[in-house]
Amino acid sequence: MKKYLAVLRVKEIVGKAGFFMVGTLFARPEITVDNTFRASHFFLVCLLNGVAIYLINAGLGYRHDAANERLKGTQQLNRPGILTVGFSLAVIALIWIYLFSEQLILPSIIVYMLWTIYSLPKGFKGIPLMGMTCAFVAQLFHFHIGYMAFSHYTVYSIAVSVYFGLLFAGGHALHEVIDHDADQQARLRTSAVTFGRHAVFQLSTVLFAIAAVHLVFIAWYGIIEWKIIAPYLVASCVHFVMLFVNGSEDNDKLFVYRRKYMILYFVATIVVAIVMYVGRV
Repeated sequence: MKKYLAVLRVKEIVGKAGFFMVGTLFARPEITVDNTFRASHFFLVCLLNGVAIYLINAGLGYRHDAANERLKGTQQLNRPGILTVGFSLAVIALIWIYLFSEQLILPSIIVYMLWTIYSLPKGFKGIPLMGMTCAFVAQLFHFHIGYMAFSHYTVYSIAVSVYFGLLFAGGHALHEVIDHDADQQARLRTSAVTFGRHAVFQLSTVLFAIAAVHLVFIAWYGIIEWKIIAPYLVASCVHFVMLFVNGSEDNDKLFVYRRKYMILYFVATIVVAIVMYVGRV
């Protein structure tokens, strides 16, 4: 059982479901029994999508991941088996999505295409800057799949999705820094391998900073309320203090740093949800 859990990367799957669900939050559906059931149903759909995407990623990247200590659990399973289960679950997930809402099927297919091309042996993962670009674009769709489960896309939804896309891209850049040695050994030309760990770590920081500036920009132009973005701006300030205190690009410290800032933004999102719905219950 442990080896299957190692391949599934349960924590990351739940996290990926959150990248969809945050779109649902910003759609601001009314709190009703029907909507609560629909949101819970949608969360299960997201979990299945996450499982399928990570299995496809593990299967297509099987040879390269052999050098990655973090992903060594993958090597305990059969590659054709991983891909068979992954693509089978993807088909089931897409059918489920279609039954849930027809308007979600196209963006969902695009998400699968992006992550499949990313994971291919000569895909986006091995092209400098394309990994981060893929993460950014994919998060725009992740967000809108969640948003469109309850509403229709608007200028507001696009503007907010860019913020989360920048956060996701910054996180992906850090992910590449952490995997630098393994990717170099596997001869993958990721951004970190091509430009160096330090440069991409700094790029990650810049992306997080741009995300915060973007929030201020869309609030300044009245696209979103200041009270909604305030928790995220506070999180950004704390994030940069954490970055300063961390003071190291050693992988052990980077793992701790990444876990802390993910918790930080999760808490900020909970506060945003409370601000959105206070007085509406």
